[in-house]
Amino acid sequence: MSKDISPIVSADSLTTSYVLDLFSSPNTDFTKLVFSTAAPEAIAAKIALRDLNAASLDELLGGSGTISGRDYVQKPFCLMGIDWQVSDIKGEGLPFYVVMHCANLDGESITITTGARSVMRKVAVMEAKSWLPAWVKITKGEKTESGGEPLDLVSAPHPESGTR
Repeated sequence: MSKDISPIVSADSLTTSYVLDLFSSPNTDFTKLVFSTAAPEAIAAKIALRDLNAASLDELLGGSGTISGRDYVQKPFCLMGIDWQVSDIKGEGLPFYVVMHCANLDGESITITTGARSVMRKVAVMEAKSWLPAWVKITKGEKTESGGEPLDLVSAPHPESGTR
């Protein structure tokens, strides 16, 4: 880890700014990151805040199901916001993932999750630069030598105008 990025982080402080710091530092050792568990009160407050800030009835009542980014490849969606979560999968990928709050082509609220490094890096930059909402889609790259299929995020045409 670099001197300016602490390897022990409160799960409550997993923010876009912190994620960008991790991706920006050439000394980040993601295997050494340790997240302390968020207090139940903090989790409840975060859920309540999300409900209170809902921009539509569909966003408020849109259900709790999430879609894996691997299951939503090549389908355009409007990315409206993101949250960061600590991963409970040890030893595989990064120790956190992104929760993307989106709308599909029918205007329905959907939630997509992914731990793909390139997608997380791009959505962090998009949020930090206030480029949301934005029409995007997830793509899948060629299989790597290890058998993985890397995901990426690319621009998608706006469904009403055909422009990006």
